[in-house]
Amino acid sequence: MSVHDVQDLNDEDYRDLSVFPPLDPEDEDDTGYGRMIGHFRDPAEALWLAEQDTGASPDRWVNHGVAGDDYADFVLAKRAQQQP
Repeated sequence: MSVHDVQDLNDEDYRDLSVFPPLDPEDEDDTGYGRMIGHFRDPAEALWLAEQDTGASPDRWVNHGVAGDDYADFVLAKRAQQQP
């Protein structure tokens, strides 16, 4: 499990979250893997630690492989709400 604190590019065509620019300029050399929190075999353990360590909501998470698609959906939904 890793945490990525990155800027929201607000562009559904950019889906590889590991290359988004970091929020903290001192993290410019980040390799894109984020801050490693831990390795788990049991998803429930990973979710528990994410909630305890980072304040993450246990009902709002994604696997790395689908994060980009979820981000694209998020951007499109956000735009749809902003239109009159």
